[in-house]
Amino acid sequence: MNKKLELAQDRFIEKIGNMCSKFGLNHFMAQLYAVLYLSNKPMSLDDLVEHLKVSKGNVSINIRELERWGAVRQIWVKGSRRDFYVAEEDIKKIISERVKSSILKRITEVSDMLAEFNEIVSSDDGEFTEEEKEIVKNYKNRLNKIEELNKMASMAVSFANKIL
Repeated sequence: MNKKLELAQDRFIEKIGNMCSKFGLNHFMAQLYAVLYLSNKPMSLDDLVEHLKVSKGNVSINIRELERWGAVRQIWVKGSRRDFYVAEEDIKKIISERVKSSILKRITEVSDMLAEFNEIVSSDDGEFTEEEKEIVKNYKNRLNKIEELNKMASMAVSFANKIL
């Protein structure tokens, strides 16, 4: 490959890795995706190892995660017994799926936390003083506000699903 093209490709892969890590994404996974995204042909694990100069285990683990995300897919190449991969070219689709998945996970975590907290403070069994009952009432009022916010987030995700 021409030195200028190789330099441009290496810089792109490096910058994508750095940019994604600033958003809390795995630096190496982003680089792996970038290599496949720029490639005009399917690449095997060995091709990726050679290109990135990393271990096959590292490539294998991270390619599986990219597959789970829908960012890459395995394809068959006639005449070869190796696994080959190509990148999903619709970056908007990948990002929207990752954001949606992350938001839904957080919504579930908040719902679980609210349910647990509500269960604890609702099990009075005559143990709470009048002052503590007022505290519980205050807790529940505030938790209702969090629950409303959680429901709004859930509705926003549903709405986004319909328009995307």
